[in-house]
Amino acid sequence: MSRIIITLAMALFLFSACGENGKQTLTGADNPLSEWTVPASVTAGSEGVVQWNGFTAEASLLLSGSDGTEYPLEIIALTASGVSFKVSSNVPEGVYMLVLEQGSRTELGEIRVLAQTMPLSGVKVPSDALQGAALSIAGIGFEEGCSVVLVDASGEEYLLETALTYEGVSVVVPESLAEGKYSVYLVQDCCRWLLSDTFRVYAVIVEKTLAAVRYYAPYDDEIRTMLEWSISEEVLTITSYMIEAGQTELSNYDRYLSDGNGGYILEYDGFQASNDLAMTYHWDQDGKVASTDVLIYGHDETTPFTWNYDSDGYVTDITSPKLTLRRFEYQDGNITLFRVTSFEYEPDGPVNHSSAPDAIWGYMSLVEKNDPFVYFPYLLGWYTKASAQLPVRMVKQSPTGTGTLVYPLSYTFDEDGYVTKMEWSDAGDGYTVEYIYR
Repeated sequence: MSRIIITLAMALFLFSACGENGKQTLTGADNPLSEWTVPASVTAGSEGVVQWNGFTAEASLLLSGSDGTEYPLEIIALTASGVSFKVSSNVPEGVYMLVLEQGSRTELGEIRVLAQTMPLSGVKVPSDALQGAALSIAGIGFEEGCSVVLVDASGEEYLLETALTYEGVSVVVPESLAEGKYSVYLVQDCCRWLLSDTFRVYAVIVEKTLAAVRYYAPYDDEIRTMLEWSISEEVLTITSYMIEAGQTELSNYDRYLSDGNGGYILEYDGFQASNDLAMTYHWDQDGKVASTDVLIYGHDETTPFTWNYDSDGYVTDITSPKLTLRRFEYQDGNITLFRVTSFEYEPDGPVNHSSAPDAIWGYMSLVEKNDPFVYFPYLLGWYTKASAQLPVRMVKQSPTGTGTLVYPLSYTFDEDGYVTKMEWSDAGDGYTVEYIYR
């Protein structure tokens, strides 16, 4: 108890030394009951101090919200100079009236409660796990006795015991847990934080690879176009079709043949749009594409392009000795900028299967034909890093050159959770990207 009193006295001294900065002070005559100092803010789950020499042993404090909700405060220590209190971690962020109940009810002043800061850094939650499998959550700041809670769409909670590891914590997903999407929470020091709201549990994880990607767009009132990448290790073909009255007619195509040594050659140039006549890929020791030697149209020698990655393995840019050919931006494991097209996400937005190729890369591979070497690692399954979520909106520059256009995106999934269609509309016209797996 003596340690608490000494700590309180030191806190009160610091409050006095700081003057009124960050405090609210009400003063009156010499009557000690008319003068007190209230802290301007306090963090949920932490302590605060009210300076006043009129508290009695019967004193109690509470926070009163504008909606009438009240939260009692725990009295930590009481001295002749003031009182220290603790705000419960479950008090929502906001402005409250600090109320003293001591024979009568007295409003001491407004105080802002700040949201508690999560004690973890570098948190990484896997996108999914099998029923009965071990789940490793990486991060710094986990403490002995913490636990992980899974919450399903109906609000049902499942408490999982944790074991500390060098990387973070490990838990076991119950075998009886139903397949579906869950939110992942950490419970530590009587507080609770959301770690992920896109985690999925599967009974069986089905792995598929791309066989083709197709892009449907309007051509005129009666005709639609379809552009398709047909994918195999030996041949990559991009083909254009015209669709009218249910009939599909070949328009043109480019075909790239494998040389069997990590290279592809433009064997048929129907579009006459590709800059890349030949390309050879090189890998680093981790199996990532490190560079590509590209024979560009009109050049006698190949140009080397370097693939650069962040610490999580996402490609950040593709550069040559003279320029940055492609640049990518990410937030929370989601691609937000691909060339000049932006993508927006929501916390509870849709999620693709963890083994599915990235939907945005598939779309981008079909909207430009001039530098296909950028997309071959994606199409062939060499580059498998995908966004943690699916974007809910696509933002593009207006064709007029001023402003942007926003397109809400919708998705269709197969029975295994793989996206099979991404769709949007523009001025009443429908656009579709279709993903075909093997």
